[in-house]
Amino acid sequence: MKIKIIEKLWASTIVLYSFGATFIVWKTLAKYGVNPILFFVIDVCTSWPYGIATARMVVKIVERDWIAVRKWTVIAALTFVTPQVYILAAAHHAPRDVYVIIITVLVLLALVTIVSLIVKIRRAISGNLPK
Repeated sequence: MKIKIIEKLWASTIVLYSFGATFIVWKTLAKYGVNPILFFVIDVCTSWPYGIATARMVVKIVERDWIAVRKWTVIAALTFVTPQVYILAAAHHAPRDVYVIIITVLVLLALVTIVSLIVKIRRAISGNLPK
């Protein structure tokens, strides 16, 4: 029961992140053809499944259910990159530096996500995560 609550809180936090990301897109990338409203819709629609997928992936790793781990990893990866792929596809005539920054942010977010998942997995394995 507590896992479901943590899962929903985690997903909700990621959805809230979408508001900040949309603000940044609106202020920096709208002038290059990126529609901040469309970005927001894509980001919000993918944030919830991303949050649920990463939470379930951690639980399945702890349970050593490798088939489920693969499933949730694919869902997490697809929902993670979808908003950024939209930005890269929608941006027109942006300076090269804009693309470098977008790709750098994507890589940094991926690294933060991986480190966060490793920490959660270690906590869960050591018994510090509620069941």
